[in-house]
Amino acid sequence: MKINGRHLAVAAAMCGVSAASIGLIMNVSGFFFTPMAEEFGIMQGASSMVLTIASIALALGGLATKKLTEKLPLRMMLLCATAVLAGSTIATAFAPNIFVAYILAATKGLAAGVCGFVLIALVLGKWFASQTALVTSIAMGSSGLAGALFSPVVQAAVAGLGWRGAQVVVGALMALLMLPAIILIPSVDPADAGLEPFGASATATSASAKSGGGRVDGAVFAIVVVFAVLFGALPMLPQHFPGIADLAGFSAAGAAMVSACMITNTAGKVVLGWLCDRLGAKRSILIYAIVIVGALAVFLLVASPAPYVVAAFFYGLCYSPGTVGLTALCREIFGEGAGTVYPVGNMAYSLSSAIASSAIGFAYDLTGAYTIVFAAFIAFVAAALALLFASYAKRA
Repeated sequence: MKINGRHLAVAAAMCGVSAASIGLIMNVSGFFFTPMAEEFGIMQGASSMVLTIASIALALGGLATKKLTEKLPLRMMLLCATAVLAGSTIATAFAPNIFVAYILAATKGLAAGVCGFVLIALVLGKWFASQTALVTSIAMGSSGLAGALFSPVVQAAVAGLGWRGAQVVVGALMALLMLPAIILIPSVDPADAGLEPFGASATATSASAKSGGGRVDGAVFAIVVVFAVLFGALPMLPQHFPGIADLAGFSAAGAAMVSACMITNTAGKVVLGWLCDRLGAKRSILIYAIVIVGALAVFLLVASPAPYVVAAFFYGLCYSPGTVGLTALCREIFGEGAGTVYPVGNMAYSLSSAIASSAIGFAYDLTGAYTIVFAAFIAFVAAALALLFASYAKRA
């Protein structure tokens, strides 16, 4: 079935929303940690709290998305969210101290949560009755593409304009990337614009077959939530790649590591969705976990630019198990009950990411190295795999 131009425009616009609300917050923040810490005279762990606060606010902001879409026209909602998102980022350039930066990080995170992954899934779920998972994974993966494309831009801006000037650049990019969604998407539901979801006629006959229970076992529910927590910590490590490269004595490789990682962030989500359809979530996540552990082993045992960049490329797969993988896992284990489990798992994933961002920074402050972080993350992956297999065993 060939996608028409209107639906393609909606999908592309949501890729821009993902890049602005997630990619330009989560995937380029590492370039600001060191210069902010140096200017404000604080530890790097304290400066990385900016990302922690933004991540917590982002997780909370997503809870309000559905209600806001019911009360506000989508364009008005996107316009307001964009103004707060971009405005808070630009205002950070004028922060007189780290506490003002914390407040602006919170407002930025709330706005990003309102127009982030929850809105992306909601809009694309309404506009696409067919190939929903594929289109959604591509849109979510665009957050990683933004990191790959804009990491060198942000690094150059920090070097040439200082971290304050670079904040203005990032804010302008956010507004630019949000603009297509404001212009091109008339409403959450295409029916409000007199349109049908893509593939609606092809899926109409099969929709009636989708019925049943979907009982949620409390113990398995808890296992899946802890699985999300463990994988939620891993995506925060790339924010520290510039510092990791600098500590190893090849700071120029930092941007290359981030860019390489963001390429697999994007592609890895799409590939994992494809694998889950064919191999199931358990086998697919296992494959990804093995590769992630291999990348962490390189960081732990090798100190050379080329291996670090290659390892960063494969480490980028860490963004997928807790997002696309968690969705497929919930669907396989809980069936229709996935709608109850996934939002909680997603919240746990987001909050874990928020805490890990600062925890990594403080671990470096205390030890002067990232060795303990690499070792801990290997243990996290091993524990997550044990929980993965336990969840399927208990289901059986």
